Amino acid sequence: MDDVRDGVMGVWRVSRSARLVGYLLAVGPACGALSAWWGVVSHPDKQNAESAGAATAFALFFALFAWWVLLRVRLELTTDTIVMVNPWGTQHLPWSRVTEVTLGNWGARFHTTDGFTYTAYALSDLASGTRQDDRFADVKRMSDAQLATRVSSAPDEPEMS
Repeated sequence: MDDVRDGVMGVWRVSRSARLVGYLLAVGPACGALSAWWGVVSHPDKQNAESAGAATAFALFFALFAWWVLLRVRLELTTDTIVMVNPWGTQHLPWSRVTEVTLGNWGARFHTTDGFTYTAYALSDLASGTRQDDRFADVKRMSDAQLATRVSSAPDEPEMS
């Protein structure tokens, strides 16, 4: 872990294809709204202005949706915690609670000491459910090193006599 900066070991976002879809969802309707506003400039009337307003609302909805579901999603491994920003919420999971890291079809799965499993959606290919083995290899390497460090630095339990 020689490449740690400010405690951040690595950050992963959704795949390039998913980010491209997110940008297209944001930019496509925005271009349509700009076109509608260009129509208001060239032919100013109430109907064109209402149409441009509706197109702008439509574009804002899609931009927010793309940002919330695709573009803000990430997995961040720090020396202290795991931060999973998913569409349904953000989880901060301390390394001390993690027992194992695996890969499922919907992302990296962090198994905890209390039996719960947290999924980092950033390591999935979203709706297609395609596994991300190549990107997961880096996460696995870093998490194994972090878990090994935690185990080796844990105080020895006193012997029972």
